[in-house]
Amino acid sequence: GYDPAARRTAPQCTPLATQCVHAAGLAYGEAYQGRDTVALAFIGDGATSEGDFHEGINFAAVFKAPVVYFVQNNRYAISVPLSRQTAAPSLAYKGVGYGVPSEQVDGNDPVAVLAVLTRAVAHARAGNGPFLVEAHTYRMEPHTNADDATRYRDGAEVEAWRDRDPISRLETYLRARGELDDDAVAAV
Repeated sequence: GYDPAARRTAPQCTPLATQCVHAAGLAYGEAYQGRDTVALAFIGDGATSEGDFHEGINFAAVFKAPVVYFVQNNRYAISVPLSRQTAAPSLAYKGVGYGVPSEQVDGNDPVAVLAVLTRAVAHARAGNGPFLVEAHTYRMEPHTNADDATRYRDGAEVEAWRDRDPISRLETYLRARGELDDDAVAAV
């Protein structure tokens, strides 16, 4: 339990994509009241196939609601491969279809994600309407403890993504900049 107003974080939505509509409405309401709030809606790749995603992003585009849709594309909507979810060349195209600027980013590169999100938030805050970010990442573990991921992907695919671990990549980046040393890593 937490206080959503104090934390400025909406309660978790269990149904897929409903937060897209909530974010659009909240962002529009904040802009209408003259506030510079930007809503950030996190969704998975499977949620982009839900009606609430399309309704939310369409409303946000038409009314220039300051909302950023962050799509975590881990290649599987629970157990359905991306190729069976959409015919779009990428999920970013779904934003473009609604007139929403969209950008793809390596979701396992925290520095790149921060750079893209910074631009997306600035775009929305400037009154230019919504922005969609498609972050390409991977779900290493099964979707739930009731999911047998070996039914729809093989171990070689999972292992290929281990080398792209975002924590290791961030550690390498920070060490190269001299902003992280062995003592700090040990402390963490």
